[in-house]
Amino acid sequence: MYIHARRRSISFSGRTITIKAAVKGLGDRKHTFSVGKISGLKNIPPTAFKPGKLVFEVPGASKAVVEDVPMYADKVDMNTFTYGGMDSKNVKVLEEAIRKAMSG
Repeated sequence: MYIHARRRSISFSGRTITIKAAVKGLGDRKHTFSVGKISGLKNIPPTAFKPGKLVFEVPGASKAVVEDVPMYADKVDMNTFTYGGMDSKNVKVLEEAIRKAMSG
């Protein structure tokens, strides 16, 4: 499963999650972690003025905010996937698949 939104992308293979963030210059910054490392998952739905956030609690992972993002990209850490209202349905399906993998 793959979703691209707000200059970030998230992919879920069934066992691992990869979040990529666009940064200025060449390439993207990415963070990959297994479902077994997730200690918490929070989905904050988007509003008219703020993007939604799918926030992963991963013990030991950096909480540093990605500062060198291009214009109109969100400055959040690499454990957070931000998305707009158009992607809400896809993120909900992704969240359910991740939660199912976490419990199974």
